Amino acid sequence: MVSTDLPLPAAMRANLLTLQVTQRGMAAAQQHLATGLKVNTALDSPPVYFTAKALTQRAGDLSAMKDAVGQAISTVKAGDKGAKHIGDLLAQARGLTTAALSSLGTDAGSIRTRQNLAGQFDAILDQINRVARDSSYGGKNLLVGDGSKMEATVESKLDVRRIVGVTMARVTDITSPDSYDIRVVGNGEISGAPEGIADAEQQLGLTDLSVSGLMSSTQGNFNNIQISVTGSPGRDKTITVSNPPESYTQKFTVDEWKAAETAGTLPSLDHAFQSGSRVRFDVDFDLIDATPRNVGTRSVEIEKHAVLAVKVTNNQGLTVTRDLMSPLGQGKLANGVNDFVFPSGTVRIEVDGQKLCSRTDPFARGTQIGMDDLRGTGPGFPVGVPVAQAEQYLSVPESTYFQFKLGLPDGNSPGFRNLYVWDTRYDSVTQVTVPNERQTYFPVTLTGSNPNSGSTIRLNIDAFDPATPYAFDFGIPSPVTEGTPGWVGITDTQPHSTGWVGIATNSPILDGMGGIPPFADNVGNMASSASQGVYNLAPESIRGFLPSVNTRLRFQEGLLDSAGPGQATLMVTDDLGRSFQAAVPNAGFTYVDVSFAETDAAPASSMRVGVISRLGTGVGQTLTPFWHDVEIKWPEGTRESASLKTALVTPANHTNDMFVAFDTSHTNGVTVESQNLQIEGKGLHVDYSQNGWMDRADIENAIKGLDTAEQRLRSATQVLTNGMGIITTREDFMRGFSDVLDEGANKLILADQNEEGTNLLTLQTRQQLAQTALGLANQSQQAILSLFR
Repeated sequence: MVSTDLPLPAAMRANLLTLQVTQRGMAAAQQHLATGLKVNTALDSPPVYFTAKALTQRAGDLSAMKDAVGQAISTVKAGDKGAKHIGDLLAQARGLTTAALSSLGTDAGSIRTRQNLAGQFDAILDQINRVARDSSYGGKNLLVGDGSKMEATVESKLDVRRIVGVTMARVTDITSPDSYDIRVVGNGEISGAPEGIADAEQQLGLTDLSVSGLMSSTQGNFNNIQISVTGSPGRDKTITVSNPPESYTQKFTVDEWKAAETAGTLPSLDHAFQSGSRVRFDVDFDLIDATPRNVGTRSVEIEKHAVLAVKVTNNQGLTVTRDLMSPLGQGKLANGVNDFVFPSGTVRIEVDGQKLCSRTDPFARGTQIGMDDLRGTGPGFPVGVPVAQAEQYLSVPESTYFQFKLGLPDGNSPGFRNLYVWDTRYDSVTQVTVPNERQTYFPVTLTGSNPNSGSTIRLNIDAFDPATPYAFDFGIPSPVTEGTPGWVGITDTQPHSTGWVGIATNSPILDGMGGIPPFADNVGNMASSASQGVYNLAPESIRGFLPSVNTRLRFQEGLLDSAGPGQATLMVTDDLGRSFQAAVPNAGFTYVDVSFAETDAAPASSMRVGVISRLGTGVGQTLTPFWHDVEIKWPEGTRESASLKTALVTPANHTNDMFVAFDTSHTNGVTVESQNLQIEGKGLHVDYSQNGWMDRADIENAIKGLDTAEQRLRSATQVLTNGMGIITTREDFMRGFSDVLDEGANKLILADQNEEGTNLLTLQTRQQLAQTALGLANQSQQAILSLFR
């Protein structure tokens, strides 16, 4: 800086300023060369600096998004790679169906070959599912769809297991919710396949061959009849007839044959197996010896038929049947899993052949349940039925429990008394007049308007001395009208004898639920207990309890609630530790819906019970709590049909759909939806093998499924390819556009090295000249100073 204290000549001052400006220019040029930027800070050039910075930031945002897009491309590539391998697996599966079609014989070897091929087919489908589920990348899987899932409901699957002979039921390849009515029909009458009988007669030389009988309810089976003949021409014949696991052998000698021939008759074999099958034929040595294979042992198998079928009908009325009357390979019912194909899904029912045969016995509509020596017999219970003859005495279409009340002898009609029969399921009372003497097998035709109306039940009634009142005064309070829920008395006010018994047919009842609970099961005195209790169950309300597994329940009623006069707390606890609690009124009759939550041991369960809660108010009866043990009991072997229902169990979601953003605000982008390439109905819609590929139709169904799967695979691949194309195009655009932005920013701030170098050289030259000029100016000053020396 030029000092103001020392005046300088104008020439020297000008040279000094020029030198200072030159030095600053040189410093700037050196910085440009060192950094490569001509604008390093906002102070260098604010408009240029901020314009370049905006361009650079946008280019950086695009570069970051480009990385995310690159990951999205990898996700789509993972899905595409999985889809390609799924296509390869479908091609392998198609090869198995081709091989199966070439082995369509009904011989054991062909059947075994098809079963092996079906098993391999199922294994490939399992691999398709695994490939689809393993094709995830970065937390996204584009091959598992929206995650929705449909299954047969737990309750309906359990319900189907109540059909005798059915051990399991499920539905696969579900495309839409449906309901399937499953029914077992037929009387089990046995016959032999006509072509098998004709073949046996021709190859073995037998005559008048017949296969007949009725399936045994204890040892019936689906096995075929086998006949083998051993014996050379002119020799004795040994014939063995089998219905595995049973067999029977009979030997026919030449002497027996000659004697029969002389008498003009034929020896015969007539044998009935424990399975119910009966085989009969005549033996003609001449015909046997004339057969082509008349040496050694020759055998023939006759396919056994029986009038026994499983029919499945869906909501649309479509019925698919598999029965024992069908020839092998044409819809024949099998011991094991049987598959029924519908547009909405494949119903797979596993049957136990022997148990299924047992339901061919005459169906007993009334099955005694819930009766013992204290119910329906004895002086306190003069009306009842013998335990051993319950099915014979009580035959009704629907499960219920009956309560019987027998009045005193009628004074207006000496020698008679009134009998009331309450069908608690339908709250219907039938009144009849009975003689005042012991009655055995007394008929009572039920009245009313319900499924049990018109049925005739039989009762045994004890005789009592009409002059002697009954021993027990049960303390029943003022009576209510017959036929109303909670009925505990009849129209007069005299004490009456009572009895009850439960009958289970197609649905369960609660055992232990009577108008008067067993006194031993209650806390408190007898009089109080007599007017309290849980009375009946609506059997159709049973939901979720395990069929054929009896469930014990305890109904416990507490004290009257002082805060809520007129009501008490009812607690219901089952033997799995689940409990339910509700408030019930202390008068009259009410229905309570009892529900239990799902646990590891049992599904969610519920039922509706009728409750009468009357805590006494007399001496010794005030506020007396009680408990009462009962049990849900199921009928055994009486169910002929049930419904299997499918429903959506897992709703759809978009967790695996992938949104790829093309801007920082995520408003512009593309969504790649996850495609379901699993084998389920909502996916590829190709089902597991059906019936072990026993029938040609089963193989053709598999081929149709593969056709559908390949079409859906192509469609899914096109979706993925289209998404890949869009994402790749936008990635290329972002890469190129990012370069353009960077280039534009560089043009604004990058220094030209040649220009900056030239500027530096020019400034250096100017610096040298300025220094020289300043030196000359200084010499002029020295020359003037020398004049004074």
